[in-house]
Amino acid sequence: DSDFTNKMAALTRKRNHKIDDYMHKASRYVIEYAVSMGTNTIVVGHNKEWKQDSKLSKAVNQSFVGIPQKRFIEMVQYKAQDIGLNVILQEESYTSGTSFLDKEEPVKANYNKSRRVSRGLFVSNNGIKINADINGSYQILMKVFPNAFAEGIEGVALHPVRVNVA
Repeated sequence: DSDFTNKMAALTRKRNHKIDDYMHKASRYVIEYAVSMGTNTIVVGHNKEWKQDSKLSKAVNQSFVGIPQKRFIEMVQYKAQDIGLNVILQEESYTSGTSFLDKEEPVKANYNKSRRVSRGLFVSNNGIKINADINGSYQILMKVFPNAFAEGIEGVALHPVRVNVA
């Protein structure tokens, strides 16, 4: 029998409450971190329909697709707005296969996915290794602020971080 039982409904509610709680804590952490760094803008990499036709393994896909990224972004946006921070959503094409260290623009002409040698490792044209997610994050920033790392700019607090909230 495949009817949705009361017990199944209770388990679903419990799961949704836990996810919502975690999302609120993580989004609050992002806002507090931005404030502590003295920044006025948060940049979020985002792709429309990025979960559609995912080519990840079945197990990874089940974990990834269940994460409500849009809801998390909405939480960051309204919490940032409440205290006067800007949030910029940036489409992130070509950011994972172009090299921040080589000062490449994140455009199709510079895209070379083979430099991402493993899940978490990117190798620049000079052989310098960098975390692939950090490289991608910096490239997303470069799409929004092309001169962010130019000499003479002061007060830039552009440091991607990975958030683990318990």
